[in-house]
Amino acid sequence: MSKKRVTTVLLASLLSIMLVLVGCSSTDANSIAIDQSFADIHNQFWAKDEVTQLVDMGIINGYPDKQFRPTLEVSRGQAANLLSSALQLPDAPYKPIFKDVSSKSSHLKGAMATYEAGIFLGKEDGTFGVGDSLTREQMATVIVRAFDLQDTGEEIQFKDENRISESHRVGVKILAQHGITTGKEDGTFDPKTAVNRATYVVFLHRAMVQTGKIEKGPEIVFNEPATLGKYETVRYEQNFVEVPISGTDKTYLRSNNYLQYAGEKTTSHAHSKDTVYTYNVGGLSPAVVNVTKRLLENGDYFIFTELKNPQRMPIKIDVIQTESNLSKGILREYSRYPIKKDNDDTFGFDLTTYPTGVFEKTTIDGNKAQKMIGKAYRSKELTLTYPNGESSHTRELDDESEAFSGIFLGDTQLSVYSLSSRGFDIVDQWLLVSDELLFSSHQVMDNWMLESATYYKKRNKWYTANGPYNKMATTIEPMPKSGRGYGRNLLLVKEDRTMAMYNETKERYFESLLYNSFANLDIFRGNKTYWETEVTSTYLKGLFGITAPFVDTRFNEQIALFLYNGGKAFGHDDYNLGLKNYADLLVSQKGKGNIIKVNASAYYIQDYFPSKQNVKTHTSMNHLLGGMNILLLAYKEMGDPVYLETAESLLAAIEVDANKWIRPDGDIWYKVSPDHTFVGRDYVHLTLEDLIHSYEMWYEIDPSTTAVFEKLIRSKAGYMDKNGLGYTTKIKAGLDRIGMPELLPTGPEHTDAL
Repeated sequence: MSKKRVTTVLLASLLSIMLVLVGCSSTDANSIAIDQSFADIHNQFWAKDEVTQLVDMGIINGYPDKQFRPTLEVSRGQAANLLSSALQLPDAPYKPIFKDVSSKSSHLKGAMATYEAGIFLGKEDGTFGVGDSLTREQMATVIVRAFDLQDTGEEIQFKDENRISESHRVGVKILAQHGITTGKEDGTFDPKTAVNRATYVVFLHRAMVQTGKIEKGPEIVFNEPATLGKYETVRYEQNFVEVPISGTDKTYLRSNNYLQYAGEKTTSHAHSKDTVYTYNVGGLSPAVVNVTKRLLENGDYFIFTELKNPQRMPIKIDVIQTESNLSKGILREYSRYPIKKDNDDTFGFDLTTYPTGVFEKTTIDGNKAQKMIGKAYRSKELTLTYPNGESSHTRELDDESEAFSGIFLGDTQLSVYSLSSRGFDIVDQWLLVSDELLFSSHQVMDNWMLESATYYKKRNKWYTANGPYNKMATTIEPMPKSGRGYGRNLLLVKEDRTMAMYNETKERYFESLLYNSFANLDIFRGNKTYWETEVTSTYLKGLFGITAPFVDTRFNEQIALFLYNGGKAFGHDDYNLGLKNYADLLVSQKGKGNIIKVNASAYYIQDYFPSKQNVKTHTSMNHLLGGMNILLLAYKEMGDPVYLETAESLLAAIEVDANKWIRPDGDIWYKVSPDHTFVGRDYVHLTLEDLIHSYEMWYEIDPSTTAVFEKLIRSKAGYMDKNGLGYTTKIKAGLDRIGMPELLPTGPEHTDAL
C-alpha cells in the first residue's frame, strides 16, 4: 500500500473515531447516528453519506448559512479546486496561461494544479472556463484523468451515445466500466446536463473509494434537528458578506443580490457607542443595508438592520447568525399573550404588536444567556416641506412581520432574520443581545410580556438605530391616506415605564433599554441643548399656524427628568446636564417674549416655541406645572437663584388666577389663551399628578406657598371622584406622601395616566 493511501485511510478511520467521541451513537452494525451539519442534508437525502464524509475530510465545504445547496451547478473552476483538494495536488505557481485566471483569482490554485497534472486542459478560446458549468461528460473525462482510470475492455453503450462529444466518449465509457456511473434510469447518460454539487461529490467519492484513496464510511443516520419559527432552506445561489459584530459568533448578510461593502462609521454617545456598517445592494443600485451595532455601557448590544430600497425592484436581505457550543436553545414568544386591539379615536388603528420573543441559550458548560428578537417593519418615509424651508417627517407603516426563524444543528444554533422589501420602502429589524440573562426569571419575563400585550400602544416595539417609532395621533401631518402614520414621539423615545420597572426590579433588560433610550435622545437632539419635535400637529397648526420643528415644553420637561433620574440611578456624572439646559431655556423665554403676562411680577411661559415662527401660543396647566417643577429642581441641584425667581413668577400667576383655573364642575381648565381666557377639557389624571408634585416641591422651599396647590388638588380630585375616573399609581402614592389619602378618587387604578 502506498504511503499516500495509508495516510488517507488513517484519516478516514480517525474521523470515524472522532465522530463517536463527540456524541454519535450506533444504530446498527453498519451505521452511526450523528447531528446534521447542514440544514439541507438530512436522512431523506440520497447522497448524505458521501457528502458527510467528504465534508468531514475537508474536501468540500458548505455555505455560511449552514446549507450545502446540493442542487447548485458546479463550475469548472469549483471542480478544479475540489479535485486539487481531494488529490492533495501540489501547489503550482501562477502562469498566464488562461485569460480568465489571474494571479488573484479564487480559482488560481485549482486551475494551475489541475492543469499541471493534466486533468483540466482549458478551452480552445484560451480560457479555463472557470465560470462555465461542468457538464456530465466533462466530469467523466476529468475524473478518469484525475484518478488514472484505465479501459477494462468492457463494452458500454448508452441510448444517447450520439449526443456524447467525441472528445469525451472514452471518458464516459471508462467511468461506466468502473461503476462510478451507471447513467440514468432510462438508459441515457445525459452528457450535456450540468453537474450539481451532490452529483459531483458522489462521483468524486466513488472514484476515491474505487482507487483506494479512502475507505467507504458507515451509513449515516442523522438526529432530527429542532427548528424555530418558519425555518426554510434557500436552494439557489446566494451572496454572503460577513459583518464583524462579535468576536465569537458569526454574523453574515445573505442575499441573491450582490452585496458590496461601502464603509463603516463609529459614533460615541454618552453611555454607548454605535458602529454602522454599510453595504450597497446590487453593485450600482441605490439600495443600501445599514447594520448598526450599538454597544451599551453594560456590555449588551443592539443590532439594528435597515434596508433602504428607493427603487421598484424587490430585495430580500437575511441577517444570518451562528452560535456554537450550545446544549439547548428555547424561544419564549410574546404571542402567548394575545392582544385585544381597538380603533382609538385619537390614534386610529395600530398595526404593531410586540417583539417576537426572547431566545434563551444554554452553553455546553452550563452558562445561560438571552437575546430579545424584534420583528421586521416595512414602511415609507413621508416628508412635508413648508414655505419657511422647514419640514415635518413621518412614516407610513406598510406591515409588521415575523422576521426570525432558526434551526439547531448539533451544538450550533443558526438564526435567520429576514428583511423583505417590495420597492420604494424601508425595512427595519432589531435585536438586543446579551451574554447574561436579560430577565432573572421566567416569571419576570412573562409579566413584562403580558404588560406589553395589555399596553401595546405605549410600549416601544419598533426600534431603529435612530429611535423607536410609534403610532402617531391622527392629528399630525403628513398623515397617509391609510391612517397608518408612525413617528418618533419624544414622549416615547424616553421610556418612563422602563425606568419605573428598572427601579423596581433592576432587571438587565430594562437597564439595556434605558441605555438605548439615552442614545436615542442624544441622536434626536443633535447639536442643540433641547429637543424639537419633527412632526407637525394639525391641532396646533390650526390654532396658531405652528409647523415642525418646534419646542414642546412638556416633552422637554419630561426628557430632562428622565435623564436626571436615569443618570442618578446609574451613577452618571452628567445626570443633571439635561436639567440645567432645559431650566436655562425656560428662564430665557421672558426675554424672548414667549410668555403670557398676568401682572408686573407674574406670567406664564407658553407651551410651544416654534423654530422659525414668531407666534403666541397658550399655556396649559400641565405644561405650566411641569416647567415650574423643573425650575425648582434645578434650583435645588445647582443653587442658581435665577431658577427660583422664574418659578416664583409662575407661582404668582397661578395664585392670581387660581379661581379662574377651576371649572364650574370642579375640574381644571386645560389652558389659558394669550387673550387670558380659560378653555378646554383637562387630562383625566395627568394634571393631578403634576399638582401633587408641585405641592411637594414648594413645601420643601416654602410651605406657605402650598395652599394654592391644595385648593387645586382638592377640586381636581373631587371632580374625578364624583365621576368615578379612578387614579394612577403615582396619584395614590403622592396623596399618601402629602397626607391627603382621603382624596383618592373612586374607580380603577391605572399604570399610565390618561
